[in-house]
Amino acid sequence: MIALKRFIKTLLVAATAVALLTTAWSCHAAENMPDRELIRDPDFRRGFIVLQPEPGKRGSYGMVRGHEATADPVWDLVQWSSKHPLAIAAAEKLADGSLRFSNVAKTVTLGAAGSERGDLGMAVNASAEYGSLARKSGEPWVHLLVGQDITDPPSLADLSAARLHVEARLIASEKRPMPNYSPDLHAAQFQIFFSVQNLNRQSPGYGKYLWFGIPIYDDRHRAVPAYKARDTGGTNMFIYTPAGDVFSPKSTHEQKWITIDTDLLPLMREGLEYAWKNNFLKESQSLADYRIAAMNIGWELPGTFDVDLAIRRLSLRASSTKSSPHSP
Repeated sequence: MIALKRFIKTLLVAATAVALLTTAWSCHAAENMPDRELIRDPDFRRGFIVLQPEPGKRGSYGMVRGHEATADPVWDLVQWSSKHPLAIAAAEKLADGSLRFSNVAKTVTLGAAGSERGDLGMAVNASAEYGSLARKSGEPWVHLLVGQDITDPPSLADLSAARLHVEARLIASEKRPMPNYSPDLHAAQFQIFFSVQNLNRQSPGYGKYLWFGIPIYDDRHRAVPAYKARDTGGTNMFIYTPAGDVFSPKSTHEQKWITIDTDLLPLMREGLEYAWKNNFLKESQSLADYRIAAMNIGWELPGTFDVDLAIRRLSLRASSTKSSPHSP
């Protein structure tokens, strides 16, 4: 979780820079769109900017191209604490037209249109990373994530809805032998995180943020419990993750496609209010200051698990309370 938070922090820095450089016209235009997609390249057609495995930093060493090879990627591919970083090379093309990037420790698959593989598959062989020695307390753990900042994000006060749609299917999760196994120390988790950040430069709380999580898979729980607490990994911000059954009554443990189609706006507001009541983000309690600034999706593997999960039909549509200047 520590490295994950550092990663989102690098995206938040980028998002803040975008906010500083965005013209008044573009902000006005973005806020007056009644309904727009906030996630760029939601079907992962362009590929990825590949980051070095050094935890918490955003050092790129190249790109892997997707189905739209002429368009630059907007997603970062993160593989922190991996002993086996992916090589920058042309993808393997599968029989159904899907593209695969892989090595002994991980596989990233970009599904062909309509493929049962989904739009994005993410597999990790943590057994290749850890070998016969399970991770010990205090040691870093393996990540495989994709992430991006949200450009021109609208204010939460100007939204009537922020509807997340994503479909996910667990393909495999195998717990490998671990000496001194403990579920508090060794686990496999797949999740989505959004940062809800104060981007009002006139606010005394400018730059501070809430971590908002959506649990997709946790080997320890068929229905992942809620988590609401201060981040002890260095950011000191507040983490608000509703329980998994808030998003879907089904579990990825069944290894079938599940669908999440949920308006995140009331949950994000609930998260901010919970943080305020618990003495966090107290510099500003105005929804107008907060925006969805960045996101990431993927695996955290503090335990020795070999895992594989696919997602498809990702979307985050923001509906504005403001009407378009061109609307009748």
